[in-house]
Amino acid sequence: MIPWVDILLIFIGIYASFELIKFARGRGRLKFLGLTIAAGIFAFLEFVVVLNSLFTSSTFAAIASFIIEWGHLFCLAFILSSMAIFIRESKPVFAQFPMAYTALPLFIVISYFFVLDNIVLKEWLFFLYQAGALIIALMMYGVYTYRLNKYIYILAGVVLFLISFITYWSFSGGASSWKYIISVAILTTVFGYKYAHKY
Repeated sequence: MIPWVDILLIFIGIYASFELIKFARGRGRLKFLGLTIAAGIFAFLEFVVVLNSLFTSSTFAAIASFIIEWGHLFCLAFILSSMAIFIRESKPVFAQFPMAYTALPLFIVISYFFVLDNIVLKEWLFFLYQAGALIIALMMYGVYTYRLNKYIYILAGVVLFLISFITYWSFSGGASSWKYIISVAILTTVFGYKYAHKY
């Protein structure tokens, strides 16, 4: 069976990368660079998911599972790092923390090595990383939207990501409805960035 929703997500991921890279080339490019890389990784992971559905080899399935697991981890790390830069740049110059601190979320990749053999802990870590990213994004864009209405679409996208997150973990990843929600969330968020940051 062809996973059409995953094929859709490949194109959405590529589109998001294409749009975000325009921001990454402009002013404040560092904060969008991580999001661009994350979108590219996401598109690649969805491509792996589609390939895995077309092959019946257990070897390929094991390789695909490894790529998806680690790709997901790197994707989250780059998103968290980008949000750290967004937070840093939202503060007055005298109150900004050192730029080096924005790379700290990348160390979650190292922490993952300590739970490689424990499936339950790995699931909990992914849950916590995703929840942490969503809470930070909700708080950040909630404040931004309170100050300036132009961020409302980004906030709407974050809310859709939250709904997708709840749907995924409520059904233990078994239902595919979260994928449709996340596709709308990505498109809404990208539109929100285009609307808030004219380039």
